[in-house]
Amino acid sequence: MIIRGYMASLYRKKDSPYWWIQFTNAEGQRRNKSTGLRTDDPTETVKARALRAQLEAKELERGAGEVSGGGWDQWVPQYLERHCQSPLTLRRYRGVWAWLSVWLQENHYHSPRAITYRNAIEYIDWRTKQKKRSGKKAKRNTAIMELKILSMIMGEAVRLGHADANPLVSLKIRRDKPAKKPEMTDEEIREIHAALKAEPEWMQVCFDIALHTGCRLRETRIPLECIDFNENKITFPSPKGGEDRAFSIPMPTALRPLLLEICNSKQRATLEFPFQPSRRWQQFFIKIGKPHLCFHCLRVTYVNRLRRAGVPREAAMRLVNHASELVHQIYQREKVDDVAQWRDAVEFPLAT
Repeated sequence: MIIRGYMASLYRKKDSPYWWIQFTNAEGQRRNKSTGLRTDDPTETVKARALRAQLEAKELERGAGEVSGGGWDQWVPQYLERHCQSPLTLRRYRGVWAWLSVWLQENHYHSPRAITYRNAIEYIDWRTKQKKRSGKKAKRNTAIMELKILSMIMGEAVRLGHADANPLVSLKIRRDKPAKKPEMTDEEIREIHAALKAEPEWMQVCFDIALHTGCRLRETRIPLECIDFNENKITFPSPKGGEDRAFSIPMPTALRPLLLEICNSKQRATLEFPFQPSRRWQQFFIKIGKPHLCFHCLRVTYVNRLRRAGVPREAAMRLVNHASELVHQIYQREKVDDVAQWRDAVEFPLAT
């Protein structure tokens, strides 16, 4: 299968797992080379398309005899590196830019000056029609979030003199209300534990760490030097928000035996992730007949159980590394039983 552009093109090569690209270099020579990006990975396929788009844009500029410093690929990657302090954020923004690059190239928006509010809004419809490998399409909220990143990039274009104004400075697009992630019940936790016995060990370790700490998926990979048995604490060195938000918590008693066993095995960290761990968890929950659950439900569960245990909000926020009370409140799920003790808290005189 070949994904053709105006000049540059992507193609598959027999016995190679990577996308290959054919393009014309600055000397006018036709070249073929491997992109190093896998054909079976949707994210890397998007990056390959973005690479093809960048090469095609250069070919178009050379063909038109234009000498311009405003081409997207000449400054956006460097801007993202300057802007993103966290490696995880940088990786996420690069993934977004890969999608934006494909859209910009398909619509021949080779310069920031070509962007208007109207054609930017069209990105939402385009993006929500793009299918992932799983067959699912991007949500509307995802497209809106990516447009906000494009607005941020357009702001930099104005500062660099590549555009006169940023038409996306105030999008005023209402997002869809996101579905709430449910809290796991005791029965669901028991069933998941039983099902995990047939799964790879990293998933078992991952689940137990998140269950007892409420940490995020990526945070379950804890370097062993960050586990202190003398002071009985765990440090998460690279949480969401980057190294500047590293935090420590008391080691949960239930986790101590597992962590001791891991440390005695002389591993570098509590676990090593396979390719696309989040997808592996999604497939697992579908496999066991619980598609309504996701790994992040463990965080919701932990926050709610802290509240029911009477842990003060400030302490609970510290345990799960929530900087905002508003964010912390989003995770709380009030049940009828949680407030049943207050059913007769208010009394009124009886009618006579």
